[in-house]
Amino acid sequence: MLNSRISTPLILIAILILSLQTGCETSSSPEASLAPEESKLNTPETQSEKPVTAKPAAAPDSSAASLTPQTAPAGSPHASTAVKTTAASTGSPKPLFKDWPAPKLAIVLTGERHGYLEPCGCTQNQTGGVSLLANLFQQIEERKWPVTAFDLGGLVKRNRRQSQIKYETILASMKDMNYAGIGLGPEELRFGADIFLQLHNPEPQAPNTTPTFLAANILFLETPGLGKTAFKIVEVGGVKMAVTSILSKSHVEKFPDITWQEPAKVLPDVIKQMQAAKPDLMILLSQSEKDESKALAEKFPEFDILLTAGGVEDPLGEPAFIGKTMMVDVGHKGKSAGVVGYYPDQADKADPSKRFRFTVIELDKQRFQNTPKMAEHMQFYQDRLKQEDLAAKELPIDHPRGATFVGAETCGECHTKAYEKWLTTAHAHAYQSLIEGRQDQIERGEKIISRIYDPECLSCHVTGWHPQEVIRYTSGFVNKQESPHLLGQQCENCHGPGSGHIKLVEMDQLEEAKKVMRVTLAEAKKNTCYQCHDLDNSPKFEFDSYWEKIKHPWRD
Repeated sequence: MLNSRISTPLILIAILILSLQTGCETSSSPEASLAPEESKLNTPETQSEKPVTAKPAAAPDSSAASLTPQTAPAGSPHASTAVKTTAASTGSPKPLFKDWPAPKLAIVLTGERHGYLEPCGCTQNQTGGVSLLANLFQQIEERKWPVTAFDLGGLVKRNRRQSQIKYETILASMKDMNYAGIGLGPEELRFGADIFLQLHNPEPQAPNTTPTFLAANILFLETPGLGKTAFKIVEVGGVKMAVTSILSKSHVEKFPDITWQEPAKVLPDVIKQMQAAKPDLMILLSQSEKDESKALAEKFPEFDILLTAGGVEDPLGEPAFIGKTMMVDVGHKGKSAGVVGYYPDQADKADPSKRFRFTVIELDKQRFQNTPKMAEHMQFYQDRLKQEDLAAKELPIDHPRGATFVGAETCGECHTKAYEKWLTTAHAHAYQSLIEGRQDQIERGEKIISRIYDPECLSCHVTGWHPQEVIRYTSGFVNKQESPHLLGQQCENCHGPGSGHIKLVEMDQLEEAKKVMRVTLAEAKKNTCYQCHDLDNSPKFEFDSYWEKIKHPWRD
């Protein structure tokens, strides 16, 4: 699940450690700053916790639930809105769906997961993941509300073997959550037709048990209906829905054996077929930027609900109405889920918004807990990675410096004080943290799943990997048996591989030897540490205070 990224999970409390959990298809491994202090630069902004926000409303309840539907003020064009108050921002868990009467149907909407099976980061109590999402479904079902779910697509990101295994895992989890349909995103198409069809239905002789893929304007191998369907009729709780999906040209590359068609040309016929089923609701999953989705809603007013891509990572949950069409977005990376409450008895021709309530729910660990079934999927995923040993089998790349990694013990033969300092930091125990888990996981009694065969985690917990691309350097860590000298987040992840430095020392070229390994504090502060301590992995990272935890002498 990709090109250069800033994303992907254990800050063992106060120390600079980067832990990439089974989630992101993005970042991983710090080249943290381990250099003498030379300057004081401002730390790049880090992601702050969202404050309590509310759309002006009549008599809001300051202690109300985390997602409290409000009535819009007089003169507002849309009466049905939502206030998003996160548990993280208030410091206390809030009840779900406060003031919501029982809807005739609850529709869960997700999308643009980008490979985040779990929160991608090392900070405790981060939001998101399929396990907490499954608990949201459980809590809705406990209310005896009929529920169904649709996903916009964009399940993974990288086009590599680990992404394929992750893709299958996500589909299995969505099957268990009874998703009725999934749109096709550009990420899925990057597999190519052959791989996508294989992953979608790996056993041709067996019935396809994965959720239905929807795509009105995409053809595989020029064959209508192959690997997906143009639309689907779903009936839940006495509500009949017709749902389809389109992919914008702006999201399409030149994929092999995949044909893109203009949505405006194919949708009229698809809509006609959908209407023939006399559905109560028409739903469009739009893999398009918001402006494009808005134009589609204006051109095709037949749709009641339009889920669009292209929104912000953490939306507030404010729907936009284009005529009678409610257009919503639900964020990225699986951190949140949107829920539509359908109230047909409140329908009003003058104000179509009265049929719906909509909210975006942040999947925090104060209101949601991990589910055993999803833990099984996570364990199976890690077992697959171990079985295939991807860290060893994926093709490595040469380090730009052309040198090889020698390990911290070798560095410590000369740099004794720096080595002794490193042994006291969480960096030295980064590999072990992939086995032991985070303190908050232990306190909650969660099953700890080892991630020592997960390349996305290893890239920030061992030595000799490219952190953002999640690719092993030729001489980098393979596994504990083959490269025990590279366990943990070591000197060379920050300073670069040391073989060239050693040769220069042996040649008595000491100034050149120092120069080749030197990382200034300014360089570390600007770039190096953020290779792993990015907004996904370490949202509370603050350079100056963290540097004090690992500061060490340049030389003895």
